[in-house]
Amino acid sequence: MSDKVEKNRKKQAVKSRPALSEEEVRDYLLLNPDFFDLNSDLLTLLKPTRVRQPGDIVDFQAVLLDRLQSEVARLGEMQGSLIHASRSNMTTQARIHAAVLCLLEADDFEHLCHIIGNDWVDMLQVDSIAICFESLAEKPLPQNPDIRPLEAGTVNRFLGHENSAILRGDVTAAEEIFGPATSLVKAEALIRIEESDRLPPGILAFGSRDKDCFAPGQGTELLRFLAAAFHSRVKKLIPAA
Repeated sequence: MSDKVEKNRKKQAVKSRPALSEEEVRDYLLLNPDFFDLNSDLLTLLKPTRVRQPGDIVDFQAVLLDRLQSEVARLGEMQGSLIHASRSNMTTQARIHAAVLCLLEADDFEHLCHIIGNDWVDMLQVDSIAICFESLAEKPLPQNPDIRPLEAGTVNRFLGHENSAILRGDVTAAEEIFGPATSLVKAEALIRIEESDRLPPGILAFGSRDKDCFAPGQGTELLRFLAAAFHSRVKKLIPAA
């Protein structure tokens, strides 16, 4: 049954009931003092008669009711925002978990790079993912077209010495990070790949054509978890020096 049909059915049911007297309503509310706690949406509908006050006399009842109704409306909007954010976070979490499970299926380094550059793009619903490592002679990586080489010091130039991740919206992306996809990227998430005994420092970069996809202040825990999973898997798949 559609919402519109259900609402019409309820309206007809209410109209068919005998009208309650003011005394009956009053008695019910006295017996159920928590009624408006359980039905707070009705507070916004209350419109008591407001007697015009002479001179500069303030109708405090009207002022307090207006404030109460405004607060109820604000809390309703906040609740809706929290529900939306919660659902969005759950969806993102599910995508990240699926991406990590996909990562575990990589047979070798080339397969791993293919998963990230292709499968992850669809799974995480972004437009570009770049794997970047600084070119260090003492820690060479296997040659792979999906790896973008960076000059020494580039990671700290983009992320600074302290940041593990940076999210930015409405940006002009760097070609040395995103390569051919640079003109498409309007928002980016740059996640540091920590240097290890086998890997040089690097960046796992996510780009989106939606300028509002990433922004400062958004949580980076899941993306950092994704980068950590990638780092761990890479170490197992590349040959020891």
